[in-house]
Amino acid sequence: MPSVLLSLVTWNSADSVEACLRSALAQTYTDFELWVVDNASRDDTCARVEALAATDARLRLHRLAENTGFCGGHNYSLDRTRSDYVLLVNPDVEMQPDYLANAVAAMQRDEQIGTVCGLLVQSQEADPYIDSAGMNALPDGRFGLRLHRQRLSQAAPEPGYVDGADGALPLFRRRFIDDLRVEGHFFDPRFFAHKEDWDVAWRGRLYGWRTWFEPSCRALHPRQFLPANLRLRNHLASAIKTDAVKNQWLLLIKNTTVAQAPRLLLRAIPRQLAILCYSLLFERSSLPAYRYVWQNWQQVRASRQLIQARARRGWQPAGSAPTSPAPAPTTPHYATLVPH
Repeated sequence: MPSVLLSLVTWNSADSVEACLRSALAQTYTDFELWVVDNASRDDTCARVEALAATDARLRLHRLAENTGFCGGHNYSLDRTRSDYVLLVNPDVEMQPDYLANAVAAMQRDEQIGTVCGLLVQSQEADPYIDSAGMNALPDGRFGLRLHRQRLSQAAPEPGYVDGADGALPLFRRRFIDDLRVEGHFFDPRFFAHKEDWDVAWRGRLYGWRTWFEPSCRALHPRQFLPANLRLRNHLASAIKTDAVKNQWLLLIKNTTVAQAPRLLLRAIPRQLAILCYSLLFERSSLPAYRYVWQNWQQVRASRQLIQARARRGWQPAGSAPTSPAPAPTTPHYATLVPH
C-alpha cells in the first residue's frame, strides 16, 4: 500500500484538472496513489482524467452518481483507503515537484502534528501575492487566511505552528483523520462545501493536535471564492451563499466549549445577527440556512456532545487510546440544501 493518498475531488473542473494532475504525478516523492473522485461532472472532466490515467497506473478515477460536495467526495476516499498520510488536492492547484516530499518530511517533526500546510501563491510571477500560509483562528469563531494578498517578498513567511490549514492542499496524518471522525465522518457531510477546513482546524485544536506551516511546500492557487467580499458575493450561486451561512452556525454549535462560550459568543452573535438582517433585507436566498439548522438541531447537538466529550480527554499520544474506525464503505448519499 502506498504511504500517501492524494485525494482530488472534481466537479466540472475540466479547465484546470489536467495541469493539477500533471503537477501531482510529477512529484519527486513517488510512493503515492492518486484518487480523483468526480461529483457527477457535466463537462469533459472525466475524459481528461481518464486520458492521463491511461499513462500512469497511480491515477484512478472514481465516478459518483451525484454531487456530494467537497466533504462527501473526500470522505469517499478517506473511508476506502488506509495510507499513512492523505494529501487533499483542489483541482485548481499546481504543486511544485517537491511539495509532497517536503510535507512528509515536515510531518516527522512531531507526532502531535496532524496537519502540514504549504505556501499557496496566486500567480507564477517573481514576487506573487500570497493566497494562504495556513490559517489564523479569529476571536468570533471564524478562521482567516494567513498573509492573504501580501506580497511574498514583504511577508517572508517562516516555518512554524499555525492555527489551521486551508483546505486547498493540506497533508493529514491518518491517525489525525481517524481521531477527528464524528459518527464515522472526518468531514461533516452537512457542510457539503465551504468552511469544512475551519471545522477540521477547530476540532483538531480542541483535541490537542497541531498544524505546521512549511513554506518549502509551495503551490499555485488562484483563489476565487471569498464569501465575505460583498462585491464578489453578489455573483455567487445562492447555494454557495446559503452554505456559508449555515456552516458558520454548525461550527459555533458543535465546537464552542463551555469555557470559550462567554467571550467567543459575545463576539460571534452580533456578527451573526447582522448577517441575518442582511439576509432578510438583501439576500433572502440565504434564509434556508436558518431553517436547516432549526430542522436539524437535534442531530447537530448530538455531534456537539461527541466532540465536547472527546475534547475533554485532551491530547492522546499514539497507543494511548483507540481511534475511531472508518465506517464500512457505502454508496454516499448526503443531504444538502440545494444541488451545486
